[in-house]
Amino acid sequence: MFIAAGMLAGISVLFFILGRNQGRKAGNMRGIETSMAAEIGETAKAVADEIGAGSFSRQAELKGKAECDQPLRSEMAGQPCVWYKCTVTREYEENRMERDSDGRSHSQTHRGSETVSSSERRVPFMLRDASGDILVDPEGAKVDGEQVLSRYEAGDRGTSITIGGFSVSIGQGGLGRNTLGYKMEEWILPLGKDLYVLGEARDDGGQLRIAKPTEKGARFFISVKSEEALIGSARKGEMILSILSGVFMAGAALLATLKLFRVS
Repeated sequence: MFIAAGMLAGISVLFFILGRNQGRKAGNMRGIETSMAAEIGETAKAVADEIGAGSFSRQAELKGKAECDQPLRSEMAGQPCVWYKCTVTREYEENRMERDSDGRSHSQTHRGSETVSSSERRVPFMLRDASGDILVDPEGAKVDGEQVLSRYEAGDRGTSITIGGFSVSIGQGGLGRNTLGYKMEEWILPLGKDLYVLGEARDDGGQLRIAKPTEKGARFFISVKSEEALIGSARKGEMILSILSGVFMAGAALLATLKLFRVS
């Protein structure tokens, strides 16, 4: 029982840490004022004139639309974008031998899924607001994109479907698993869509840009959601995780108390 209590306590600590992280995320967004592209450019130029190019660096929050002369085309939906991620998940069923409460063996059918393909690409782009534009280098950013595809393809044994230009057979999978079908999903950062960007503005390398922060622990993410929606989601996540942390810790304390009473 002490082992179970320890496991519950460990889960409680994990939920507590995750909740704190969501709270810090909301605090970061609230604590940084939204900047305009032109204002960042003027500040960077003033710093360069004063102490030299490559000296400007600060955390920045911007809102604007993505522009790109050579955008990507998403693999599945074929939409122009500056970032995309697509996944293919195989859904299957398999028979397992299990024992019932009387010790008798019987076959039980279980359903499951596994990711069989996942790809992600991104390119630098210009973020344009009412004052002008600024380069965004999305490498290393956590991206919250817009889902443009969610499709399930089922089929009988021996049939095939086309996924991203590749033919995939539907039928018997590995390890005795029978494939039921494939779920295809894709997310993008589309051109012309309002984006929220939180990262580091700096002018090292000869060009002013928003990029992955050099400071450890600083956040860098790009989202199609508004700042208000992101803060609300983070606050909700913090509250739910805090409640779960308390519930699991209470469970751990209860099990430990019961064990102590039994020992005594």
